[in-house]
Amino acid sequence: MSEKRLAGRTVAILMESDFVEPEVHYYQRRFTEEGARVRFVTRLWGKESITFHGHEFQQPFTVSGDLESLDLGEIDVLIVPSGMVSDRLRYSEDVRELAPAVRLLKDAFADTRIIKGIICHGMWLAAPIPEVVKGRRVTCHNNLVGDVRNMGAIYADQDVVVERDLVTGRSADHCHEFARMIIDLLAAEKPAETGYRPDFTFSDLTAGYVTAFDGTVIDLRTNEGRHVRVRLTPTTSAGFLRNLADPYVDASPHLERMLVPGSYLFAHGIFYPENGVYTVEAKTLTFLGHHAGEYTFEQPDWWVRQIRELGRFYRRAQFGPVGPIDYASYRTMLRLGGEKGDQSVQETDTISRMIYGMSSAYMLTGEDDFLEVAEHGAAYLRDHMRFVDRDEDVVYWYHGIDVRDGVEHKLFTSEFGDDYDAIPMYEQIYALAGPTQLYRLTGDPRIASDIDGTLRLFEKFFHDPDKGGYYSHIDPLTLSPDHESLGPNRSKKNWNSVGDHAPAYLINLFLATGEERHAAMLQDTFDLIVKHMPRSDSPYVQERFHADWTPDTSWHWQQNRAVVGHNLKIAWNLMRMMSIRPRDGYRKLAAEIGQKMPALGADPQRGGWYDVVERTLEPGQSVHRFVWHDRKAWWQQEQAILAYQILAGLTGDEEFLRRARESAAFYNAFFLDHDEGGVYFNVLADGHPYLLGNERFKGSHSMSMCHAAELCFLATVYQRLLIDGEPLTLHFRPRPDGFKDRTLRVAPDALPPGKVRLEWVEVDGVPYQLFDAVAMTVKLPDSAAPVRVRAHLAPVEE
Repeated sequence: MSEKRLAGRTVAILMESDFVEPEVHYYQRRFTEEGARVRFVTRLWGKESITFHGHEFQQPFTVSGDLESLDLGEIDVLIVPSGMVSDRLRYSEDVRELAPAVRLLKDAFADTRIIKGIICHGMWLAAPIPEVVKGRRVTCHNNLVGDVRNMGAIYADQDVVVERDLVTGRSADHCHEFARMIIDLLAAEKPAETGYRPDFTFSDLTAGYVTAFDGTVIDLRTNEGRHVRVRLTPTTSAGFLRNLADPYVDASPHLERMLVPGSYLFAHGIFYPENGVYTVEAKTLTFLGHHAGEYTFEQPDWWVRQIRELGRFYRRAQFGPVGPIDYASYRTMLRLGGEKGDQSVQETDTISRMIYGMSSAYMLTGEDDFLEVAEHGAAYLRDHMRFVDRDEDVVYWYHGIDVRDGVEHKLFTSEFGDDYDAIPMYEQIYALAGPTQLYRLTGDPRIASDIDGTLRLFEKFFHDPDKGGYYSHIDPLTLSPDHESLGPNRSKKNWNSVGDHAPAYLINLFLATGEERHAAMLQDTFDLIVKHMPRSDSPYVQERFHADWTPDTSWHWQQNRAVVGHNLKIAWNLMRMMSIRPRDGYRKLAAEIGQKMPALGADPQRGGWYDVVERTLEPGQSVHRFVWHDRKAWWQQEQAILAYQILAGLTGDEEFLRRARESAAFYNAFFLDHDEGGVYFNVLADGHPYLLGNERFKGSHSMSMCHAAELCFLATVYQRLLIDGEPLTLHFRPRPDGFKDRTLRVAPDALPPGKVRLEWVEVDGVPYQLFDAVAMTVKLPDSAAPVRVRAHLAPVEE
């Protein structure tokens, strides 16, 4: 006798007239075959039973189960079938109230234990409660595609789609695949009487909005709508969110005032298994503001103060708090407190990243020390890590130099395992990140020359003129992307080689120069992203490719895996590109990523964003698996904050604004190191810092102020100019020989034309009138030395 895989499980199916007979009879038979109890329920209107008739053959079907008295705790699956069932069940006598069937479905969505199955026109039942499918991948009947998109769902052109606890089917003709997926998912969980149920205490984090407080118990609604009750104890402590260099402020005396509906907080506590459920007792509470709806990190100077402290930390760690700036003592690796590691290699990219951070800190604060650190760094790169190939008329950058024992050894090719003995595009791109940001401030013609030489390198040796895009690696001797020495990197393209130009340097280069050739290059890269990276096999983008743009799913660590932050990075930069050369495809893909990524990469219980996941599901899986761990990296939080800030600022969508706030809340609550300074590389899922291996460092190949400073700079721009409608003052230091036609461009980022204007300018502390308010340009005076420019920008009132 075959195994009854669903023994002990209950499947509830909604019913009304005009049901599809073959579909309903199939469910009745198929789920029963697997050992499940099948219950058909409807709105009985006070009757003992109602007999309905099918759509095609008018077959009678009597239902005695009342959906208004259905106990969701007794079912494992709720199915909304095809036909007119959902349309009839969504009827409400009072249009201000949800129909009973709609309320039932809403309650079922609040219980992630229950599998929700919606097929064909069944999606009508969710129309009054669009929030339950917003941002989730679904399929439906072709006639409802527009409906589900208007509900905020992500339509997938598939017969069956699984999105965690939601299974959707295209039509009644696909009821067999639809039912099989539900059976496989339910069977994979194992019956309750034989399955593993945790019954031990553990500590964990809950992020959520207060819905009620009775003096002892806090009712919270998590980011994804789950309801959690948290009990206070005599030892519960509470504090307010604080910035770098801010003191701790005790919130414990203010709990009655703070725990009001709408307040967002983090509750870290102990989960105790009691009476079949968990009792949650809070040990620490962190409040994001001083009253409901306030977020301290939205204060006008929050990110400015943070970037100032970051700049001071890296200045002190590398060169001391004051005194001469000597990059001969620079080291790539910095320990937790900023002490230098034993490694003697100075990597080009990390110096470039610090130049970016210091340049951004100067732009926001006007403090000369930051600019001095940046300018010394750019000179050091130029003198020690640049190679000018006069035969090919190109510039490329060494991986770094080894300064062991005071002797300088050039490291021409990459030292990293994935890129060893090759010239990776990624390293050449990030060699430009810092100098380009500095160029925006000074207009140094030497930097401009190096950038142009590196762009010629990209076009001559990395660019694919036939299929488009840029190869990820070239051979150091032949400068060919197709040389056999490259091994698994031979004739390959990836997200970094195509997509990282824009955020690393190219948008900033366009902002500094206004040259159409840079806008054209941006458009080429974004067109390739939109064309090749979204794919039907996964909700995540494809990141690695062969030369002909067919997916590469066998490369090293990536295989067929997704980096959550790269998806968010695409959304962020597509929205920036909308302000340079807008295209409907850019906005559409950015919004689609923004809508679906919370369900695919965010932590619904604790907040924050995960790292690397499998792009596809194995049979029976409903959740994409983590590849190595469930930790959260600082740079992926940055991508989320910026993506949702710019989406909110340019679309006005309140859901995007909520995501931006929740992302910024997690980052500011758990990544700032209040003891040593700087930010942590990784934190555990519950926000505690992860301090093992290379991840305990404050300086490394990828961590050298860049991402943290980029976040501070652009979060200030987006929050003040796009979201809050507040002005912003920036600082520049143009050289006397800087900038073509003596024109300084002061736009802080790629912003929609007419959205922001330049209100006033000061040059060396004196009001200055030669500026174009709309173009946000300043006609610089002739001078014998660099001048100080303050540019005051303000949103245009609509």
